[in-house]
Amino acid sequence: MWPEVEATKSENRRELKLTGPSVSKRITENKGCLDEALYGLTALNLLDVNDTPLQVISPHVANLTHMQSLLLYRNRIAQLPAGIGTLGELKVLDLSGNKLSTLPDEFGRLRTLTTLNLSFNQLKVVDCSNLEHLSVCNLSGNQLEEVPQFYVGEVHHLTDVNLEKNRITALPEALTRQQILRALNVAENKIEQVPKFITKCVKLKEINLKGNPLKDKRLLKLVDQCRSKQVLDYVEKNGYQAPKAVIPKPTIETAAEAEVDPEPDVVEEAQLKIIVRKVTENTPKVSFTAEARARRPYLAFCIVRDFVVSDLKKFLQLQNALHDVECERREVATIATHDLAKIRGNLRYDAASPEDIHITPLGSTVQTKVTAAKYFADLCQHAEQVRKDKKRNTYSGVHKYISLLRCQEQFAYLSDEEKVISLPPLTNCDETKISATTRDMLLEVTSNASHGHCVRVMKALLERMLLMDVEVVPSGVTMTATESGGEKKKKSKASKATDKEQTAKVRYNRSASLTVEQVQVCDNDGKLHSVFPGKGDITDNETKNIVVSMMQRISIDEISSA
Repeated sequence: MWPEVEATKSENRRELKLTGPSVSKRITENKGCLDEALYGLTALNLLDVNDTPLQVISPHVANLTHMQSLLLYRNRIAQLPAGIGTLGELKVLDLSGNKLSTLPDEFGRLRTLTTLNLSFNQLKVVDCSNLEHLSVCNLSGNQLEEVPQFYVGEVHHLTDVNLEKNRITALPEALTRQQILRALNVAENKIEQVPKFITKCVKLKEINLKGNPLKDKRLLKLVDQCRSKQVLDYVEKNGYQAPKAVIPKPTIETAAEAEVDPEPDVVEEAQLKIIVRKVTENTPKVSFTAEARARRPYLAFCIVRDFVVSDLKKFLQLQNALHDVECERREVATIATHDLAKIRGNLRYDAASPEDIHITPLGSTVQTKVTAAKYFADLCQHAEQVRKDKKRNTYSGVHKYISLLRCQEQFAYLSDEEKVISLPPLTNCDETKISATTRDMLLEVTSNASHGHCVRVMKALLERMLLMDVEVVPSGVTMTATESGGEKKKKSKASKATDKEQTAKVRYNRSASLTVEQVQVCDNDGKLHSVFPGKGDITDNETKNIVVSMMQRISIDEISSA
């Protein structure tokens, strides 16, 4: 057994790094393989083997089920074993600077992967369509001729894509479905034209097109000056747009045939709709105190009526994904969902000493209340243990948010007339948790950053709930009013260019609606402070083809019978 492997095993370490001349010599003597005993270190969560003559990864890599970071860069690996697909906790994979020409089919099972680096290999095709949590992807320095397919689903994670130094000839419209893509590097490829639709990536801030044989000389100059904003502004106005197909005039014979051919059936397009109903006399109200506003000042509530959770696990995953991305791991906002039927009376948002707040935490195995002080102390202890186990200097992941409450004399909390139901950003109570029998929900979003974060997160939550049981189908192409013979008006050149542009809309396999009821928030004296959703809080989402309609005041009996 190699000394590094033996030391890792005897000391029960979670990380192992192998590099340097002595390691390279042993790998060469072992026919390009690692010590087989290494694959018995099942507790490993990080393995780093770099700058060695390593050629072969044993199929027994499947035994490393707790592996989170696998760093095998600048070696001589030409093939990956199928067993790599069993690493169900793997988040970071770095195989850059090797000799990979293909990837096993099992590669697509790495659904927890967030960071992927396969740069400077010999890959011609990479399929990332199943990597649903992928955030950063580096495939530069390969032999790709097309932009890979990335995961498309309700939740978006992809922010950074590097495809520099490949053989790519075109940017596909599928990239516009990556709604939070911020950086795209396609330098030194074979791209001649930059399509206008790339500016539909609304979060895109950095684009590198250097070293491509661009036909547009003005764009080429902007690219060389490396000004992403100017490049994107120019592409939005002057980017390439595929010419419309020319429809030949029918001959006498074809015209006659057209007269007898029956018209195709019109397929009704599935519609997604959020229906906002006004507050009723039976809607619970939320009041807040000055103490709560001083601790965690921003909040938004609403009620979703008659929402059946067909897949509870999927619903919880939806919330977790929002906490990770939209809420930035709870550092800017926190979501809580409650079964409205289990809430008693009106609600009060207050603050008190952690020793004076009692709550039954969500997921508690023993249905007994604990103080907020004890729950916070236990959470800090768990975070510290995780930090030590991973041998980190600071807290990582979701535990970063606990710093928001350190040294706080008071914690904000939400209670009904009987109990504390929420302790943001820590937990909500077990008594009001969502179950398979839930029909009406109270949604809660709080923040210590801004009210805008509350509105943005709540809107994202409602849209994800609407899309929970709806699947995307291949989109059709719709025309603007100008193209379809609508009323013509005088417009600027830019507007005319926009009118002529064909827009691909998202289409769905079925129609769906979500009924949302407003909730009022009042101050301690009963004076109305705000209502959500108010005018402009939730608007039509053209990208997702979601329509929002505001309804008039309606009684609770009408809602129940709807």
